[in-house]
Amino acid sequence: MRSTDLSWDEQARADAGRLWAGGVVTAVVAAGVALVAVMVSHRLLHVTLLNPDGTREAADDAMVMLPLLAAIATLFATGLLHLLMATTPRAPQFFAWIGALVMVLILLQVYLSASDVTGRLATGVLYLLIGVVIISSLSGVGRTAVRYHRHQAYRENDSYREDAYRYEHEPRRYR
Repeated sequence: MRSTDLSWDEQARADAGRLWAGGVVTAVVAAGVALVAVMVSHRLLHVTLLNPDGTREAADDAMVMLPLLAAIATLFATGLLHLLMATTPRAPQFFAWIGALVMVLILLQVYLSASDVTGRLATGVLYLLIGVVIISSLSGVGRTAVRYHRHQAYRENDSYREDAYRYEHEPRRYR
């Protein structure tokens, strides 16, 4: 049988189990990064982070809310990636662009607030770090959570059987 006797139609589909498992693990990692970053900024650097409205946030509130919000944002991003994988070609690339644009909008909101420079800088670095973790991890998950299905269509005539018979009985040096 020759490779020209078969026409292959390859379809790529998202493997939802692998995608969402990777999304949950990414949510745990993003929450851990947020928790460590909040602890470093409050305990070591003594810098107060900002709320989305520009006011200062207490350390205890930040240690609970930022990791929780990072995990929730990661799960929403996983849903967006799943939607893109079901509808668009090169979904991880488009996901990375969409994630980068959202991250730029969040950073602009932080830097355009009317508060002290150190708070804006610390909050911006924290959001940037969390965004990079989410985007890079989920882009990798999106590239690996693909299952390929091949549909094989044989020719109308039965000539492929004769070729297969000849191929099996040829000497090995011609294979």
